[in-house]
Amino acid sequence: MKRLFNIKKTLVFVLGAMSLLAGCTKYANPSATYEDYEQNLQLPVKRKVLFISIDGLVGQELKKSVPSNIAELLKTSKYTFESIAGDKTNDASTWMSMMSGVPYDLHHIEDDSYIPRPDENDPHANPVGYPSMLYRLATVAPTQKSYVVARDVAINTKLLTSAEQTYDASSDADVKKNVVDLLEKKNPDLAIVQFKDVLNAGLEKGFSISIPEYAAAIQKVDGYLGEILSALKARKNYATEDWLIIVTSNHGGTGKVYGGNSLAERNTFSIFQNPKFKALELKSDIIKSMRFFGFYDAGQSNYANYNSNAFRARNNPVLSQESIYDVGKTGELTVDAKVKMNPTNGVFDYSSNAPFLGKNQSRTGSTPGWAFFKSGNALTFFVADGSTNMQPGMGPVSSAGEWCHIAAVVSKVNNVPTVKVYVNGIKTGEASSASFNMNNAVSSTGLTFGYFPYIFSGLPVDMQICDVHIYNKAMSEEMIKKNAERIGIPDTEISNSNLIGYWPMDQLVDNKFVNKISGNPDIAAQGTSRLLLMGNNLPYVDPGTILIQSEDMFTQIFYWLEVKTQREWGLTGQVFLNKYEVEFLLPKQ
Repeated sequence: MKRLFNIKKTLVFVLGAMSLLAGCTKYANPSATYEDYEQNLQLPVKRKVLFISIDGLVGQELKKSVPSNIAELLKTSKYTFESIAGDKTNDASTWMSMMSGVPYDLHHIEDDSYIPRPDENDPHANPVGYPSMLYRLATVAPTQKSYVVARDVAINTKLLTSAEQTYDASSDADVKKNVVDLLEKKNPDLAIVQFKDVLNAGLEKGFSISIPEYAAAIQKVDGYLGEILSALKARKNYATEDWLIIVTSNHGGTGKVYGGNSLAERNTFSIFQNPKFKALELKSDIIKSMRFFGFYDAGQSNYANYNSNAFRARNNPVLSQESIYDVGKTGELTVDAKVKMNPTNGVFDYSSNAPFLGKNQSRTGSTPGWAFFKSGNALTFFVADGSTNMQPGMGPVSSAGEWCHIAAVVSKVNNVPTVKVYVNGIKTGEASSASFNMNNAVSSTGLTFGYFPYIFSGLPVDMQICDVHIYNKAMSEEMIKKNAERIGIPDTEISNSNLIGYWPMDQLVDNKFVNKISGNPDIAAQGTSRLLLMGNNLPYVDPGTILIQSEDMFTQIFYWLEVKTQREWGLTGQVFLNKYEVEFLLPKQ
């Protein structure tokens, strides 16, 4: 970032290249050039970041009553009251996510020792370590100076030990005093600040703005924030500094507790402020879904290391009503769902031929039944009658892990059995077979979400599944596109007589995925469930819709400091401020 001033009628003398050492290649000197012009000389403006976490401040509670200093920040901010922490919301886990740029699933930090939890399946293995952003900063940009003022001593002594200097604060008032002193006497490029009185008020009285003690704690820390901002603007070099101020919370709370994965416990707020920013409240569109991973079958010792994390849905024993999902019984069938493939160690195509949604005994040869499955980095649909199968390819799975809507329609076209497949409402494949016997496409296996008992090759997928619909008719392309462009279906459509299965799959009731079609079978969960909240990035969603998560703080700070992150760091956080560079980047002169 540069600041400009003018010098008029300046003469610039441009000399040609000169040979430096004997034996080096010689170049002819060009004629000297003199140019009379008006030039803008540039004074450097240094980018800096002030990061403040008001621990335990619930985003939706803050929105109900925004105090004055935070309200002033919003006038020149990109902000949201809908950001979320990870699904493990204790203090160490959430601070680690903010400071490491990866979620709990990767860093495995559970307490203020900041030592990763050992792998239950391989307790003697060294867990993968994810250093803090200050360690990364000291490694790749050692001239950048960072300072930390924190209430939790472990943040200073365990998590952020690479700081130039750390300050242990005994109260929020002490935090404010140390930060003001720091801004007056030091020259930080990055300052990280932790307030805790709002969290303590929530634990003692409740995490609600309607509770006087919680509201008073918010007002008090807002006052401290005002004093810090005044000290920042009073810096003697403020005119040549370009500050990004980030104010957020590490997690929310519900009642008088936090640490779980409820939306209230995960709900935070995020403010990214700079005087050049145009005010914009960022909206998010969240998809709630379960993570399907590994399997949960006794006796599968060859993949035993997957059992502890496994989760799928399948009735055992199979219910007789599940036969309504056999195309041999219905004559026609339409299945559609939203899916998202997750990376395992950063790889998306690690698994081949792994079914994840269907009704058949195994996905091999022509075993009767049907299933969606993954082959390398592509999706395919399979339907078989015992001697013949049809398998139209659907296309690749995005390496970026986006959500997609998939659909398969089995019916007769001109009296020939045919399968048509769709991705995001667009037909991507078709297969027909005159020898296919629709009546024989019947499986005694139950409807399955996630791992199937038999895998042709490779390992089980790691993925999310939600918003599953099954119809006993070949639905029109118009209806498939309609489902692709929404999450859920209205109650008026649930009464559609052709809709025989509808599972939102965003919650369990009595350890079952409840079928919203009354009287039709629910599907039991097997294994350890885990609800995930993720940003909806399906194609129909406004591209300006952004879900801010804890791990985005690392990447956003490095972006503002103009320090490049490295691919091998394995960061999962996003950068979003680059969408608005037209507001704050000066044009080249």
